Amino acid sequence: MPIRFLLELELRGAVCGPEDIKAIIAGYEAALKRLKVDDRKSAIAFLVAKTTIQVAKEGERDPERLSERVIRLYRTNPLAPDD
Repeated sequence: MPIRFLLELELRGAVCGPEDIKAIIAGYEAALKRLKVDDRKSAIAFLVAKTTIQVAKEGERDPERLSERVIRLYRTNPLAPDD
């Protein structure tokens, strides 16, 4: 499931401009790269997308910090995220 679709579902009603969306996607892509996830349709890619969106909902928009927080969450709890 592409992250754009998840963004539409998860951020419905949230104030999120095009620059925010670009930053979230960049953070997601950076996290996948660092986790060495190539298959964007895999379950782990889905979980990384959900986690990235969760962190973005908390207000983080910097792609580097987004990916770092996602990576840190998976190091702490490999089964993350809590819904």
